[in-house]
Amino acid sequence: MLGFDVIVLGAGAMGSAAAYQLARQGKQVLLLEQFNIAHNQGSTHGESRIFRFAYTNLAYAKLAFQCKELWLALEKDAQEKLLTILGGIDFAEDEIGKQSVLEARDALQMLGSDFEELNYTQLTKRYPQFYLSPSVLGLYSPDTGVINPIRALEVMVNCAKKFGAVVQDNERVREIRPTRGKIEILTEKNIYQANKLIISAGGWTNKLLKYFNLQLPLQVSQEQTIYFRPLANKELFTEKHFPIWINYRENIVYGIPAFTEPAVKVGFHHNGFYLDINDYQQQVSEEVIARLRDYLKQYIPDLVGEAFGATTCIYTNTPDHDFIVDLLPGYPNVAIAAGFSGHGFKFSIGIGQALADLITEGKTQMNIGHLSIKRFLA
Repeated sequence: MLGFDVIVLGAGAMGSAAAYQLARQGKQVLLLEQFNIAHNQGSTHGESRIFRFAYTNLAYAKLAFQCKELWLALEKDAQEKLLTILGGIDFAEDEIGKQSVLEARDALQMLGSDFEELNYTQLTKRYPQFYLSPSVLGLYSPDTGVINPIRALEVMVNCAKKFGAVVQDNERVREIRPTRGKIEILTEKNIYQANKLIISAGGWTNKLLKYFNLQLPLQVSQEQTIYFRPLANKELFTEKHFPIWINYRENIVYGIPAFTEPAVKVGFHHNGFYLDINDYQQQVSEEVIARLRDYLKQYIPDLVGEAFGATTCIYTNTPDHDFIVDLLPGYPNVAIAAGFSGHGFKFSIGIGQALADLITEGKTQMNIGHLSIKRFLA
């Protein structure tokens, strides 16, 4: 039996960040992953994820602000740039969407972050790529940026190893035994023991929580993104001239410029295709591609060129789309991170810090007070 201070189950973004933070503190850490490191079976893969302070919920804006410093610290440890600041716009045309834009503005103002509120004339002059209605309300945040999730995850795992963590991938958990203040993990290959445990298993979370007689209201959905090449004005669709953007509407749409060529990754924030994690086949939906093309025809017609690089991923959703980051009730030596609902990656480095704090100190300075597990344990 191999012994550790902490075992982390799941080497996605949150688990890898926790292993890195703990190993950096000198803890003996085991990071266990059922697939290979940086696999494409879950939520953390592809070329880009948005980093932003512009949140409708001030608590998330504060958490993102804390996370930026941690991303920069990781860059220093790795001697590699991970976060690229491009600037971004949030915009909406209907009253419900505009309320979200105003809430994001208010959060930025309270955070002390720079922003510009933009009307139709200002938006279309600055970004002629968009075809918008005169009723549009826009918000520009210069702090919005992009992170490559695969590379960031690889960097976190490599840094965890550099600080002494043991990483075992392609090793599936068969059983968890909480015994006498210790945790035993039985896998297909070994038996491990630790004083403390972190569960960060995405869509597989409830499969592990059954060993603690607990199930959370988590739903897995398949989501999808695709790239479009421009039909015209190609120079306007490079990262130098085209922003990261989010359109607040009934079905939120977002876009991120590619770095390798004039092209833009586009996706709906929630498609609502719910499934059992065992049934996830990564089957691309042509219907989703068609709806995204229809959207671009209306809002960014010059971008409706060749579609390529369609990719699926999963969201693990909570009912309120807020995360769960907490200690398990009744198990002060077990922490959980779950339910990131499609907007968690930017926070992963900070969630890792919070998990490391909770499991070692029982508290954290990270702004996670709104992410308690207790709201789902009536």
